[in-house]
Amino acid sequence: MVGFTWQFLKQKLFFWLHKSQENDHSHKDLVPLPDTLEAELLQSINSLATPSAYTEAIHAALEDSLKAWQKNLEAPNSLVILANPVEPITKILQDSLQGWENDLEVTVVKPLGDFRRPPDPLTITGQLRRALEAQGGIEFDGQGVELSQDVACLEQRTTVVVIPSLEQCFLRCISGWDGIGFLREITVHNPQYFWLIGCNSWAWDFLDFVGQISAYFDDVRPLPTLTGEMLHSWLAPLTEQWGTTTNEDLADPVSADPASSDDQEEVEVYWQSLADCSQGVSSIAAKLWLRSLRIEKQVMETEDPAQLVLNTKENEDRISPLSQVSPAQPSLPSLTNLDLYLLHSLMIHGRISPGHLALSLGEPESQIQARVQWLLREDILERRWGDLIICPTYYQQLQSELANNNFFVGGR
Repeated sequence: MVGFTWQFLKQKLFFWLHKSQENDHSHKDLVPLPDTLEAELLQSINSLATPSAYTEAIHAALEDSLKAWQKNLEAPNSLVILANPVEPITKILQDSLQGWENDLEVTVVKPLGDFRRPPDPLTITGQLRRALEAQGGIEFDGQGVELSQDVACLEQRTTVVVIPSLEQCFLRCISGWDGIGFLREITVHNPQYFWLIGCNSWAWDFLDFVGQISAYFDDVRPLPTLTGEMLHSWLAPLTEQWGTTTNEDLADPVSADPASSDDQEEVEVYWQSLADCSQGVSSIAAKLWLRSLRIEKQVMETEDPAQLVLNTKENEDRISPLSQVSPAQPSLPSLTNLDLYLLHSLMIHGRISPGHLALSLGEPESQIQARVQWLLREDILERRWGDLIICPTYYQQLQSELANNNFFVGGR
């Protein structure tokens, strides 16, 4: 509790400090990005590869666990990778495995693909079973453990099965838990397979609270916290493309001398501030970085915002360098009790359809639709492929708000 209180106070201090710094520079001839340019940059952010710190951590954890599993019959046959609920855990695992080079002679299979909750949550177990049956060789009768307790089988331990997003395998409603129990039994009774599982950290803590899931999956690794240097490296393709600078004391951003020690220190301060503001979570950091970008007012007055384009050799004469002001979290609007219940369910379930959200709350969809629309207008929620997700920008404030209202708060 003391740790959470300190983290909460730290977030408030950073919010006040960064907001104050942002206001101090309001006299600058810098203005927020136009919507068209912001949308273009957001699309570029979504196209970025997973941060190398994430993929390297997953590789190290996976190789460590696999080596033990291939040598010891009693070693765990699963590895759970926990991610913040606003992180795209499925994409993170996909990117990590795509370029994975190892000398373990294992084959990675993805029978579930990009599994999403079916429209009828009562069919989750059936769909999981059919997908795994198509893989072949998986025991469903509970006899796998007895059949596999032979040292000779260690040589056959060469297959890694990926479950990309465990929170998509359940819905908090009557009979909506069966998929989790099914997967738990399958992994336990099939030690000849290694199971790599991605999961939202709030969902994991919730499942552990109600079903002690960690008793079955004891090798659990959270994604690392990204430092300012890691974030700078990850976003470098975009900062270089746009010629961004953190030197707010210059009217012309491109006039900053990159070799200056003062400039270098300012750069380091900016990126460390971004890491602190985002708690080292890539999706939060990316949104806060985008929110910190400014463009010269003069450019906006002379250029058509729709014509502002990315820096390429074909349009070098049309480049409008951007400035980075101190990253700051936005103020959270006042929320109703229904809003808090909605947002809490979203934190646990990650991506979720409006219909499933209503079912998880035990309310008709028509009853929650108005609040969903309001939260979308306030940018607290976003739509992605027909599902609702939490906007990463507001994650810390929502975590604090839910904790202050006695909701179960999970994750880091």
